[in-house]
Amino acid sequence: MVEVGLVLCIVGIVLAVFVPTFVRRVRINEISEASELLQSMSDRASAYYAMTWANGKRFCLPEGAGPTPTVPTIDPATVEFAAEVTGGHETWEALGFQPDRPVRYSYSFLPSRHGCGLVGDDEGGTVVFRAEGDLDGDGVRSVFERRATIDRAGAALKPAGTLHVHRRVE
Repeated sequence: MVEVGLVLCIVGIVLAVFVPTFVRRVRINEISEASELLQSMSDRASAYYAMTWANGKRFCLPEGAGPTPTVPTIDPATVEFAAEVTGGHETWEALGFQPDRPVRYSYSFLPSRHGCGLVGDDEGGTVVFRAEGDLDGDGVRSVFERRATIDRAGAALKPAGTLHVHRRVE
C-alpha cells in the first residue's frame, strides 16, 4: 500500500511539473504564427516597394487590405488570400502573401499612403502589418503589429521598432 502511495505521489509531481510546461509550449506555438507571418508580410512589402516596374515606376505600395479572414478563428482555417471572393485580394496577390498553412489570426496590410513615387517626407510614410486573434473564443482579441517607414531617400521600406503586442494571450 505504501508503494502505491509513493508511485501516485511521484506521478503527481511529474504531472505538476510537465503539464504546465506542455500547455505553455502549445500556447507559444499558437501565438508564434502571428509574428512569423507578419515578418513574411513585411519582407514581401519591402520587396514590392524596392521593385522597379516595367513602366519605370518605382517606390510603390498597393492599397490596404484586410482583415483577412474577416474574423479570427479558434481552430486553424485555410484561407485563400488571393481568391476573388476575399476582400483586398488584389493587394494580397500583388504582395504574394499567402500563408503556407491554416491560420488562426486575421491579417491586415495598412499603408498610410499607396501608389507609386512614395518617398519619405515630412509627412512620413508608414505601413502597419497587423494580426488579430481570439485563440480562446472569449471575444477579446490579441493584437500583434509590425511597422515600417518609408526611407527619406526612398531607397527602402525600413522596419520601425520591434513587434508590438497587445494582450499576447488575451
